[in-house]
Amino acid sequence: MRTRLLSVILVAALLIVFVAGTASAASKFELIYYDGHMHTLFSDGSGTVGEIVETAKSRGLDAVIITDHCKSLTLGEWNSLVALTAAESDSTFLALPGFEVTGSDGMFNRDHINALGVDDPFVGDDESELCPEEIWESPPNPLGTGAVYPEHLAKWVDYIHSKGGIAVHNHPSGTTTLTYGVNNLEVYNQSHVDDVTSYARMLGYSPQEAWEFGMLLNNLAIYGEVDELNMLMPNPFLGYPGLPQDPYLPMRDILYYATYGFSGVGQWLGAPQAPLTSWDELLMAYVNGTVDTPIFGLANSDAHNTGSPDSNVGIAKNGAYVKKLSAKELYKAIKAGRTFATTGPSLALDVNGELMGDTAYILDGSASINLSVNSESPTAILVKINIIKNGEVLQTISPLSSTYEDTLADEVTEDGYYRVEVTGVDIATGGYSFAWSNPVFVDIP
Repeated sequence: MRTRLLSVILVAALLIVFVAGTASAASKFELIYYDGHMHTLFSDGSGTVGEIVETAKSRGLDAVIITDHCKSLTLGEWNSLVALTAAESDSTFLALPGFEVTGSDGMFNRDHINALGVDDPFVGDDESELCPEEIWESPPNPLGTGAVYPEHLAKWVDYIHSKGGIAVHNHPSGTTTLTYGVNNLEVYNQSHVDDVTSYARMLGYSPQEAWEFGMLLNNLAIYGEVDELNMLMPNPFLGYPGLPQDPYLPMRDILYYATYGFSGVGQWLGAPQAPLTSWDELLMAYVNGTVDTPIFGLANSDAHNTGSPDSNVGIAKNGAYVKKLSAKELYKAIKAGRTFATTGPSLALDVNGELMGDTAYILDGSASINLSVNSESPTAILVKINIIKNGEVLQTISPLSSTYEDTLADEVTEDGYYRVEVTGVDIATGGYSFAWSNPVFVDIP
């Protein structure tokens, strides 16, 4: 009887929390936009902090996080970056310093990790100017199958966390593993898409084919091992001695031989020695209790052309729900998953009143999925919205309009999560835009 009474009290308490949360959860926050990965003249970028901020403001951003490569920075340059970003920040805009821990694992750079919210990039004595990648090295892998010392990437993350920071796995192409311990991964990286697209054009693919190739490699960060890795594509090596002369080759093989030609070390993505992991697999690991914290998704420009009028700053960005515009609140939102990744559309998602990154406790077996999406362009329409439940497409919606808003009911029989993927098309240019929500978890007490 006592146990039953305690259960009733618990359910009643959860109901009170749910009702209060439904009424006030969204109203507690404001939506801001930030781009969290870019480079200045202090490393391999072309622009200054001031030029970055000017571009960011012109594109409607509220904040930027500048992440120059750590091993390119001197102590004096780091201090300058801190001072310059502080000078560009006020009550209406945030410029924040970060850094990128930069390994050497192949042409796809599978061992780059951003450090956000860390005051000091150097391990030990600052005067030694030793970055995490110089203490725990990640050298090129002669087999092309991933990091030689994956445990060293975990050491980088441990260092970032020891400084109170957030670790983001950059342009991972499905190579994120739970052992790294990162807080976030980039589900979209504009520089990665652009680089692979240019790379495919050099191999002889048409502009459309090259863009699709770039998107495919980027999307491995979301979907991991997919059949497309084995799909046959036109062989760009026809007529080259010593290379396969079949009219069509699997994409895995094209990647291997192409990267071998550039670097002398063929790079395998999705090879048996280095299987790729989907974002949904990583999220389910949290649901199943394999790890204590989930890995949330981000989109960033990774802009290097920061001094150019055509700079990529803000082309990819994140919407973050914060209580106010401050560094502390922005970092809290990123770490909590209270964000969505986008190249255009905006979205709001809650389940039973709980926002992205939070957990909705399901007491009656039913989830109320509240979704609002806007193309954020007068010439763009929303052509597809996928609602993902535990890694599977629960429902596909084709609004064919600039906005969509609805509440959907779904039966919940087990712990899990919901997330949303959005595709938009600009009817004037034919260009695509995308958005990805972070998950809302559901728990049956």
